[in-house]
Amino acid sequence: MYQQLTANLMVESIEDTLAFYTEKLGFNLLTSAPHADGYLQFAIVEKDGLNLMFQERKNFTEEYPMLNTPATKPSISLFIKVANFDELYESLKSAVPLAADLHTTFYDTKEFAIVDNTGYVLTFAE
Repeated sequence: MYQQLTANLMVESIEDTLAFYTEKLGFNLLTSAPHADGYLQFAIVEKDGLNLMFQERKNFTEEYPMLNTPATKPSISLFIKVANFDELYESLKSAVPLAADLHTTFYDTKEFAIVDNTGYVLTFAE
């Protein structure tokens, strides 16, 4: 039945979001779609088999009017298990805003969290 789940995140700027995810996190652009006015309205990125979709707010809310707000207000976090946890933490801790520094959770998992350029929280776990 279900085969895959990919988050489609509403963002203010596809260009700024692509810069963050490709330059800071090492994702690769798979595809993008320009708007008739010249800016990007949609993109998909990939890294190590993980995919994320980004959709520009105006385009997103035209498709899903019930999500229309005056500004993008992230209300989810993405939980990502990684194999190279310590290396990733060292490379990101000074390069991007931390939402939560390195810690061990009550369920005994080593984690840290960052904030992307739109305000989404990405939690990385060992």
